[in-house]
Amino acid sequence: MPDEVNIDELLELESEEERRRKIQDFIQELLAKLHGLHRQPGLHQPSPSHDGSLSPLQDPARTAHP
Repeated sequence: MPDEVNIDELLELESEEERRRKIQDFIQELLAKLHGLHRQPGLHQPSPSHDGSLSPLQDPARTAHP
């Protein structure tokens, strides 16, 4: 099973249907790998999206009108 999705490979496919199939296959394999796994205590790392900082698009200092 691939450990990542190769975007270049997806772009080279002929149709959206082929891309959809490839991504669905990846997701199915990932779900099968995750089935039955449990989170290990003490190894939790926060997601980068939940670190409390704002992205440049959310930062009021960057989006304020002059």
